[in-house]
Amino acid sequence: MSTDKVRLSRRHWLAAAGGSCGIGGGLLAESVFVAPCLLGTTRLSVGKPTADRQPLRLIQLSDLHLRSFGELHTDLLATINAAAADLILLTGDTLDCRRGIGPLEEFLRQLPSGPERLAVIGNWEYRAEIGPAAFQQLLSHHGFRLLLNDSTTLEHRGHVLRVTGFDDLIGGQPSRPQRTISPSVPVDHLVLAHCPATRDLLPSLLESEVSLVLSGHTHGGQIAPVGIPLVTPPGSGRYVNGWYVDSGPAMYVSRGIGTSTIPIRLGATPEVVIVDWWLRQPTTA
Repeated sequence: MSTDKVRLSRRHWLAAAGGSCGIGGGLLAESVFVAPCLLGTTRLSVGKPTADRQPLRLIQLSDLHLRSFGELHTDLLATINAAAADLILLTGDTLDCRRGIGPLEEFLRQLPSGPERLAVIGNWEYRAEIGPAAFQQLLSHHGFRLLLNDSTTLEHRGHVLRVTGFDDLIGGQPSRPQRTISPSVPVDHLVLAHCPATRDLLPSLLESEVSLVLSGHTHGGQIAPVGIPLVTPPGSGRYVNGWYVDSGPAMYVSRGIGTSTIPIRLGATPEVVIVDWWLRQPTTA
C-alpha cells in the first residue's frame, strides 16, 4: 500500500481559506439578517375531528422578546388576524427589559378584539423586574388574564376546556393551582408553562388528567446547526422543540418568535403555533 502526498501551494491555501470564510460569512449573515425574520406557521390538530362541529382554535405566541416593533411583528399580526382564532395564548418572555413595555403594548393593542386571551409569565419578565402583579396590570389593559398557578374554564360551542397556567420555573415557583376546578363531567385540560421542564413536575402539581401542555423558552436552541442545538437554557430539561408524547402528557414546545441574549437564529426559525382542538365533552352530562 502506498500513500500519495498532496502538496498545496500558498495560492491554493488562500483560495480554500477564502472559500471557508465566504461560507462562514454567508451563514453569519443569514443567521443575523434572514433567519430571525423568517416567520413560520405550525398547525396542529388535537382531538377527534367531526363533520358536525367546529374546533376551538388556539394561537400560541411564545418568547416575543420585544425590544422594538418591526416587520416581523407586522407579519405576525397579519398571521394572527388571518387565523380567526378563538383563544390567544402568551406563554412567557414577552419582553427583554423594561424598555420593551412600549413595543409590547403596541403589539397587544393591535391584536384582534374577538378572541379570549390568557397568559403565563416567563423568566425574562422576572429578569426585567416585572413581577406577576405588574405583569397582570399591563396585560389587563389589553384583555389578558394572567394564570399564575391558577386554573380557569372556557366554553366553546357547548364544550368546555379547562386551562391551568403555572408560574415560571426559573424566576418563580410553580405550585398547585390556587383554585381546584372539578367539572361534573371530564373535560379536556390544557396546561401552559413557559419552561418545558415543568412537564416533569406535573404529577406533583396536578391530580387531574392533562390533555396537552404548551410551552416555549428554548427557542428551538436558537443556534441549532442541522437542527442540533448548541445549548438550551436552564429550565429546558431534555426538551428542545416540537412534540413530546412519551412519559407524560402530550407537549408541544414552540421555537418562539424573538431571540434572547444575541440576535441570531440558525436552524431554528421563528414560529407561531395554531392549534385546532376538537373538544371532547359537552358542558352537560
